[in-house]
Amino acid sequence: MRALLLLLIPASLFAAIEGTVINGSTGQPQPSVTVSLVQPGQNGMQAIATAVSDASGKFSIDHELPPPPALLQADYKGVTYTQIQPPGRPATGIRFQIYESAAKPPAEMQMAHLIMIEPSEKALEISETFLIRNESKTTFQDSSNGTVQFYPPKDAGEKVAVSVTPPTQMTISRQAVKAIKPGEFKIDYPVRPGETRYDMHYTLPVSDSFSLKVVEGKRPTTIVTPLTVKLTGEGIKEMGVEDQVQARIYQVTGPSFNVKIEGTGSIRERQGNSPDEDPGQPKTTEILAKVYDRMYWILGLTFGIMALGGTLLFRKGPA
Repeated sequence: MRALLLLLIPASLFAAIEGTVINGSTGQPQPSVTVSLVQPGQNGMQAIATAVSDASGKFSIDHELPPPPALLQADYKGVTYTQIQPPGRPATGIRFQIYESAAKPPAEMQMAHLIMIEPSEKALEISETFLIRNESKTTFQDSSNGTVQFYPPKDAGEKVAVSVTPPTQMTISRQAVKAIKPGEFKIDYPVRPGETRYDMHYTLPVSDSFSLKVVEGKRPTTIVTPLTVKLTGEGIKEMGVEDQVQARIYQVTGPSFNVKIEGTGSIRERQGNSPDEDPGQPKTTEILAKVYDRMYWILGLTFGIMALGGTLLFRKGPA
């Protein structure tokens, strides 16, 4: 008799994790989405249990939350969405958000491009950062052309490692691949609503000159050097000095630039990184925050970027 009663109890009562899949583009529940409970492991993300959302968008995973970090993950129309389930947060009433996708950048998407040049007596360190804020309710994904394009120096090699920080703030590694145009590389990683950041770093041979082609956009590319380094040449305009970072600011005025480099210095060392602690990938969050915080005088715009929990937020203004 007891066994019969157990069979009559709805299975959802035993579920440890319950929620609703919400389509952020429509604001409506989304049925038929497979939601997985995953956990990072040595071999990547390991799926522990899965469930499919019903006609009302509700899903129920009959499994307890594993030790952190515990993640919920779902693929919707070719885009993977990940949501962190922090320790102590209720495992019921979860709102898991997905979005519709488009191959064309939404009008509400903004992108800033920064290049940091740090010459030394041993090497020429170049860092590129793309900061994107997608204020729309659509994920931008262009598998053919990539969501970001750039032209790395030839000495950077045939493969370029990219560090991607999506809105979840869980930094992951990707690899840029060659695009159709000569010298162009593309990053095929979707830009979801929120802030996404792409970081690339190259260590080049010592040189007193540097040239690069850039992808022209609505906002000019910005170059940053240590205060002890000065650039002169074609395709740039000096915009002044950022006192807090102790850096010179330049604006790229065309589709490419070719500059002479005078002096040596490192912005990263000024941020407290010793050579032994330097992982090779510069931590540019604080640098970018301070530089872009005064973007109104650098680019003549009425927006800035400030640091907030490790995330760079755009303040939208006229382009």
